Amino acid sequence: MYEYVKKSEYAPVRKELEEIIKRVQNEMRKTYGLTIQFQLIGSGKRHLVTRIRGGNSGYDFDYNLIIQRWGDMYNSKDMIVKQGFMDAFKEAVKGTPYSSPKDSTSAITIKVIDRKQKKILRSCDFAIIYYEDYSINNGYYYLRNDKKRKVYEFVFRSINSGIEEKMHNILGKNGGWAYISEEYRKLKDINEGKGKHSYSLYAEAVNNVYNQMYLQ
Repeated sequence: MYEYVKKSEYAPVRKELEEIIKRVQNEMRKTYGLTIQFQLIGSGKRHLVTRIRGGNSGYDFDYNLIIQRWGDMYNSKDMIVKQGFMDAFKEAVKGTPYSSPKDSTSAITIKVIDRKQKKILRSCDFAIIYYEDYSINNGYYYLRNDKKRKVYEFVFRSINSGIEEKMHNILGKNGGWAYISEEYRKLKDINEGKGKHSYSLYAEAVNNVYNQMYLQ
């Protein structure tokens, strides 16, 4: 069963993570002239930080690292872009409790591990993305490691803009946020082990609550 993590516990962690991101920003700008902004996304953005009660996987955050100016990397291969960020994170986590960064399919992952108890306390995924001017309202490109094909490439991902509008309508109802919070926690329990990302479950929770309120 999932439980919500108290803000008093996760707020200092968010600050810690954003200090690491700022070090990455400085390193990428200094080394390549590449500039980025960052954005907390998914359930963490909505203060819906969860973990399995009594589990060993802790809780996690998700950030988008949004490329604003490419600098010297303008004509670089996607693999070189990913490696540049990996190197920057290796430097940025020095002196912190976080492990060396790992290259996952669509993100860079860092973790804090309690080795005595053999469990993950917390982790964070950083996706590298950019927007095209013509697609900014419809989606963005994210850097993907296609392990089967052994290539790195930027892949387009569409944005479900309707979720924000639905959430706005739900919050206009008395107790609307409580309904979303409860539905999200239920979906986390149901989907344990099925591999769905938190941002997908959040969108599903909003859709479910909206349908119950307005379409029945």
